[in-house]
Amino acid sequence: MQAWVLAAAALAACAAAQDIDKFVISADAAKKTLTRNEISADTAEKITQACVEFATRNNIAVTVFVLSPTGDVVHAHRMDGQVPINIETAELKARSVLYTRDSTHARANAVAGNEALQLRWSKLPVFPTSGGLPIIAGGQMIGAIGVGGSNKDEECAYEALTKVVGPQPPLAPSTPPAKPAGR
Repeated sequence: MQAWVLAAAALAACAAAQDIDKFVISADAAKKTLTRNEISADTAEKITQACVEFATRNNIAVTVFVLSPTGDVVHAHRMDGQVPINIETAELKARSVLYTRDSTHARANAVAGNEALQLRWSKLPVFPTSGGLPIIAGGQMIGAIGVGGSNKDEECAYEALTKVVGPQPPLAPSTPPAKPAGR
């Protein structure tokens, strides 16, 4: 069975187990924004805190951005010791997820070893480096997280999401090895 079929089945099982209303804005707030399936500030803060706890346990520092599906910053946090590029890449990763509706690691795998595709993608607002994940609840993308600044960005984001929101789609596999020239 193909991996994408298994991933879709796993995602469907996750969706059935989650109560989306616990993670999105209230009905009253939705009346004002005309958007319902948007991550709540409370959930975004809890996800960020869980990522900071992961970073602290792993003796790393990270920057975290949680964005709404429309690209607005819902919550952001920079741990001490982050330089400007860490902050910029964390936000770029979250925005890339909104553009592709997929993890930035999956996009990195897609362009690995393919210079023509890398050149085409360079014009798009996509940063194909692991650390950006969609936030899925009830089978819907309610936001995006981008983590930058460490060598465990994706792990930090994934652990935080599963701890706060529950099961998420499986992570992309490790980057495939580059294909030898001429094959």
